[in-house]
Amino acid sequence: MALHKLRRRHVIAAAASAVALAVPAGASAASAAAGSAGTAARPPRTPHVGAACTTWERLSTLAVEQRRVLKLFKGFEVLRNQADMDRLAKVNPQYGTHYALLSHMYNSMKGIGLTIVNDGAQGPGKPTLVFYKPDPRVKDPTHAFEPNFPYRLVGWGYVSPYTPGKAPSFPGEPGLRCLKPKDSFIHERSVHPADTWFNTRVPPKNEAWKGEDPGATWPTAEECDCQVGMSHGRFWDSHLFLTGTPFPWVSMFNPGRPIPGFDAVVGQGFFFPERPAS
Repeated sequence: MALHKLRRRHVIAAAASAVALAVPAGASAASAAAGSAGTAARPPRTPHVGAACTTWERLSTLAVEQRRVLKLFKGFEVLRNQADMDRLAKVNPQYGTHYALLSHMYNSMKGIGLTIVNDGAQGPGKPTLVFYKPDPRVKDPTHAFEPNFPYRLVGWGYVSPYTPGKAPSFPGEPGLRCLKPKDSFIHERSVHPADTWFNTRVPPKNEAWKGEDPGATWPTAEECDCQVGMSHGRFWDSHLFLTGTPFPWVSMFNPGRPIPGFDAVVGQGFFFPERPAS
């Protein structure tokens, strides 16, 4: 979907949300009047979660999460040089986050950008991954040891161990409670070779269906026939991207024209399990 169309949809949704938010205020006044007349108050409504959320509930909760993340990254919306990156890499004394690990070094991944991993405190409002778009003037941002400043914040992601049949959920979280099982996908068991720092997939063998095996063990150099820069098992991955509106976009990749970079390969590096999770 083109970004201008996406923005238009979000503006319309925002207006609908404002109307919906106005209804409870009027309802509260009516309830108070009824209560004074001796009518019993209704019990508080349990917030919807996952697929049960209405469209405006999903938008408004994701807007909460975006505000939390942007507050965390205040002053780091643009990384202009290595000094900015070094500042980001320090432990945040207020939140305990630590965005210091470049999982693909300075490579940009197609549709995602530069990935920086948080190896400190993680969870809602403190994402595991943060994504930055490299300088658009650079034609090929896939050189592991060549930074492409300035980098602009474009999104973030949450990671959790892969459990077949059970997708991540956040029922008590004001910013993530409306994420659906299909908002999470599997990041394949992989090696990031020490020479390129791209993504070499090493899936588990002998699966009856794709996604059957947790794939928790980390691949070895013998398995990939390469020198390991970094390796990891399978994990659940959920990505959110900025849209220029109060509402982030939940998707594998950024909305609009894809950010340039090496290809993770949909269906292989990133994929949904053949048997849907709940």
